[in-house]
Amino acid sequence: MIKKFIKYMVATTVLATTIQATPAFANPEVPVTNGQIDAVNKNIDDLETKFQQLDNEISLSMERSQILNEKIGTQQGKIEETEIEIKKADEDLLNHKEVYSERLKSIQVKGNQSVVTYAELLLSAGSVSEFFNRFTAISKIIENDNELLEGLRVKEVTLKEAKEQLQNHINQLEKSKVELAKEQKQIEENKIKISQDLEAAKGELENLRAQQVAQLAAQQAALQEPAQETQPQSQAQVSVNTQSTAPSVAASNVTNSATANSVIANAKQYLGVPYVWGGSTPSGFDCSGFTSYVFRSVGISLPRTSRAQQNVGTRISLNQVQPGDLVFRGSPAYHVGIYIGGGQYIHAPQTGDVVKIAPFNPSKFSSASRVLH
Repeated sequence: MIKKFIKYMVATTVLATTIQATPAFANPEVPVTNGQIDAVNKNIDDLETKFQQLDNEISLSMERSQILNEKIGTQQGKIEETEIEIKKADEDLLNHKEVYSERLKSIQVKGNQSVVTYAELLLSAGSVSEFFNRFTAISKIIENDNELLEGLRVKEVTLKEAKEQLQNHINQLEKSKVELAKEQKQIEENKIKISQDLEAAKGELENLRAQQVAQLAAQQAALQEPAQETQPQSQAQVSVNTQSTAPSVAASNVTNSATANSVIANAKQYLGVPYVWGGSTPSGFDCSGFTSYVFRSVGISLPRTSRAQQNVGTRISLNQVQPGDLVFRGSPAYHVGIYIGGGQYIHAPQTGDVVKIAPFNPSKFSSASRVLH
């Protein structure tokens, strides 16, 4: 009897240590606690959140890059148009110079104009009045020629200045593209680091779970007796924390609408499709590309980005979500998914992952919107 009592006390002591101890790292000699596993789960969730935020930054960066390319294309088009105008202005100026040159072949400019050819025209005048009329007309022609030539020169200079300004604008846009590329590279480097940390955390979680299962099995074996004596009550309180349980969503008047069912059924078709930055087709989705594509199947057009989608529809409480509602993380949103009921939602998580169904925990989301009515 004493032997059995000692055996019972040893098992109980081990069990109590399992519940209370919270070491920073897993150690085969130290019992694993549910608190450790919860901490690692939280770390994984935080890392995945950072990963999603970086994916969102990449998507926004790609959007800005596309806008820059469009602006550059527009400016290049304007430069081409300006070059055509400059060429025409050069031709006009050259043509008019030739005409003007022909007119002035016999003109010798020396202070005031002394015109030989025009002099013949003036001297052939029949009267003093006609002489002055011809003189006025000839002076006007010369003046108009000079004004036209000057106008053509000014136009040519103005067009060349406009072309230079357009080229400067393109240079600034190209510089912005280079800076944007540097930002994208930095984001990529950050993602690699977070990806490594995420894999390490998942490995740690798997190791902790395996150790906890082994420790519980050892405790169970130590507590079992051939006589099947009453088991210590504390044993029934130990459980393996295999996954954080999402808080339940409050019961609501869930509408089993055909539209919501259609959206969800369509969304589930793409389970397993890889996450792709800027993706909005079944060959690859990002989070907002996935939701916009799915809702388009029922005739609802959503904006392209998660932050824009957050402002669409009717804002609702996270505890009152219904199947077909959009659920967001971040404000402004950096991630979006579709609630499908039963405490779950479907989404395109992050780079390296695929479209999947995951537990919906309202505490990890910032808002929800209803676009199905």
